[in-house]
This record gives sequence, C-alpha cells and structure tokens, in this order.
Amino acid sequence: MKRSMFWPALVALALLGAHHNDVGFLVRHVTTAGPLEASSADFGGGRTAPALGVADYKVPSPLFTLVPGLLALYTAAPLALVFVLGLLQAQWTYTGYDASAHVAEETVMARLNSAWGVFLSVAISAVVGYALLLVLTWSIPKGDVAATANDAYPVLQIAYGNLPRGLGHVVAVIIGVAMWLCGLASITSMARMWYAFARDDGMPGARLLKRVHPRLRTPVWAIVITSALAVAITVYAAAYTVVSSISTVTLYLAYVIPVYLNWRNRRRGRGEHATPATAPWTLGRWAPLVNAIAIVWVAFIVIVFALPPNELVLWTMLLLALGLAAYWGLSARRRFVGPGRV
Repeated sequence: MKRSMFWPALVALALLGAHHNDVGFLVRHVTTAGPLEASSADFGGGRTAPALGVADYKVPSPLFTLVPGLLALYTAAPLALVFVLGLLQAQWTYTGYDASAHVAEETVMARLNSAWGVFLSVAISAVVGYALLLVLTWSIPKGDVAATANDAYPVLQIAYGNLPRGLGHVVAVIIGVAMWLCGLASITSMARMWYAFARDDGMPGARLLKRVHPRLRTPVWAIVITSALAVAITVYAAAYTVVSSISTVTLYLAYVIPVYLNWRNRRRGRGEHATPATAPWTLGRWAPLVNAIAIVWVAFIVIVFALPPNELVLWTMLLLALGLAAYWGLSARRRFVGPGRV
C-alpha cells in the first residue's frame, strides 16, 4: 500500500516533468564526493583527515589506524568500493518485510499467508522501487547530479524542479503520507515484538510491557513506550544515518539467524527445520542454495555497512553486543527460556 502511493508521483514526473535526460544518462557514472572525503573531517589548521564523529565531537578514525591499506583504498576510490558503500540506502528499503511474521498469530493460514506476505513485499518493492529510481534519475534537473546529491531533500528537489509548484506540493504530501505509514508500520511491528518478548519475560520491565488493557485488548504500555522511543530518536537529526545503518545491520542479522539454523539443521538431518508438512510455502530444491546465498550476503553487508563513513556503526554495534551479552549473563538467562507454546 505504501509503495503504491508513489505511482501518481512517478506518472507526474514521467509525463509532466520539465527535465528528461537522455537514456545514456541513466548508466553514466558521476562522482560527487569520494569515500575518503565523505569519511573525513576538518580538524582545524587546514588539516583534514579520516574521522570518527560522535554528535559534534570528532576524533581521528581508529579504523584507518588499525587497518593497513584502508587509506590507500579510499584514496584510490575504485568504482566497486563506491558501489558497495552506496548499497546502504538501497538495502535499508528492503527491511520491514518481517512484519508479516510479527503478526502471524493474528493471520489466517499463517504458515502460507505470512510467507506470501514476506515474498510479495520484497517482489513489489523491487519493481516499484526500481521504477521510482529510474524516473527520479531520468528527471534530475538539467542532469546536475551534484546539485541534487548535495540538496538536503533530493527527491523534493527533483519534484519541484520538474513540476508546477502546486503539483510539487502534491508530491511532497504523497511522500509525507507514505513516510507516515512507514513509521506507523514500524512502530506497530516494534510494539508487537516488545510485547512478544515481554510476554516470555525476555525484556527489562516485562511485567509492565506485557500488560494487556482489559477493554482495548492491546498491550498499551508496549505501544506507548516504543512510540515514545521512536519520537525521541528524531530529536537529534544527525543520528538518522547511524540509526538507519544500525537498523539495517541488526535487522539482517535477525533475519539470517533462522535462515542459518534451518540450513544447518537440514544439512545435518537433525534438529528443527522446514519441511513440506510445516512449511507449505517452500522454495523446493532451490532452498539450500538460496539459504547459502542469503547467509553469505548478510555476512558481506554487515562488514560493508560498518565501514567509513559509517564507522560509528561499528563501534556502536560492538558496545551494543557487549551490553546485550552482559544483560544476558547477569539477568535474562535466569528467567528467559524462550517463547512459550501458544
């Protein structure tokens, strides 16, 4: 539903846009900022160097010091490096399809329909998202990639640069409503997960979070707290990049764990894994290969998305892992035994 809202904007830009670049422009390589430039900061006195930034505080990058050859690689800036570093935003849009699993308890024929929900959300995103990128790239005003890339709101810059002001406002409203629906879906999924873990005593404050309102029949506290956290994240705008990067990495780690366990147990011939009896939606004989590709791909993007200019993600993830390990060892392991049978 959210992605289908972009079709009016696509049609408007394609048919009414004032700027349409030639077909060759769609496959042209243009560099607006190199990876070393994007990973560096001004330390004063005309000294610019790779940096690790925390809010407005910057220190020399530890990763460039620890990894020999990284500075030379970023200085050379081969196209392969630039391409994989640019995958973050594209990969981030391919998250959230796990929402079908979060609401499986409320889904009719969940073993079949939840799987279809995951598959179709990715398939539709691929088609609509690619069409969106093609039209936006095709419509960059005067082909000035640098001006669009450096604009605070590139999509709106393209829309207002191509369409009459009133129609540009309509596109802006469509984007705003779509983002609102995305946020609403994210909060719904987040609240559902918090409640599910709290119900099995797997969250701090589980006694409060798992309470279900007797009249509304919803976990009110889980919804209120997760909504408040979602708003709190937006207080500091510079946190957006770090939050989106960490969200992408942690979501894909969460996705790949059951994929790996299913792949491993199937190969061993023991343990719990998907069978035709338990998984009516199946990849058949292609399943092992697709599972292996998914595992390798997630391992790859976890590394790539922690590289500069997203180095803060690396150290934040390590601190988060240490905090979770301490929480598990000191508290959670004594009371969380896994999900109960429902």
